[in-house]
Amino acid sequence: MMPKIIEVIPLPEKFLYLKFSNGKDGFFCFEDYFPYKGFLRKLKKDDFFYKVAINQFGTLEWPGQIDFCPDVLYSIISKKKIFYKNKIVFDPEFPKF
Repeated sequence: MMPKIIEVIPLPEKFLYLKFSNGKDGFFCFEDYFPYKGFLRKLKKDDFFYKVAINQFGTLEWPGQIDFCPDVLYSIISKKKIFYKNKIVFDPEFPKF
């Protein structure tokens, strides 16, 4: 079972500190991994970005039903690839969109 997010701290320059239920923690720059397109445009504004919270499922969320499952975020923090049927579906070393 994938660890859940148990702590989030939004920081300047669009960085997030995340801590997971298995004790793993770390920092990453949100805009290095996610473009401000479509429903994510709201996150470009600092005052909105800082409204991040953790919901009952251990998922990051912002107002307006903007949320991110912890799988990709854990991959980013742990620097581990995500595989599906023996194929890489996400590689945190090549995050640029």
